[in-house]
Amino acid sequence: MYMKKKTTDISNLSEKLISNGYKITKQRCEIIKAIYENSVHMNADEIYKKVKHKKIGLSTVYRNLMILETVGIIKRINAANTSYYELQTIGEIDIHAKCIRCNKIVDIKKEKLEENAKKLIKNIKQERGSIINSASIVLSVICEKCKSEIILNRDSNKGRDG
Repeated sequence: MYMKKKTTDISNLSEKLISNGYKITKQRCEIIKAIYENSVHMNADEIYKKVKHKKIGLSTVYRNLMILETVGIIKRINAANTSYYELQTIGEIDIHAKCIRCNKIVDIKKEKLEENAKKLIKNIKQERGSIINSASIVLSVICEKCKSEIILNRDSNKGRDG
């Protein structure tokens, strides 16, 4: 339900690090692996929990997330004062939905929505003469699971009122 796309070509990640003057370290590889293998968007603390058994500290995770973002390997999604991370995808418009109740983030993959977003970006390019490198849209929603829980709680409270 909270699946990410895995359309990133990970074969050239080493090349990106080296060409930007960074070494390929065990820690960077483990952080990239944690992000790539996980099916949900994770914040720095969640990534840390995935790699701490490899003796990687939280400050190392934060430092490497900054480097990996700088060289274009990962992308940060800012939603409600929290940063989440995913591998950078090239030429795609990312549309995310973030549940305001449980904070889960899900990629939205709807052709019509993406089509309209592409038109919007094309218009912005034409109007402003800008070069748009990437685009990310975050919608605030209540996910299906939380919506069901709200309805269940509401219905159980109705029984008490009567």
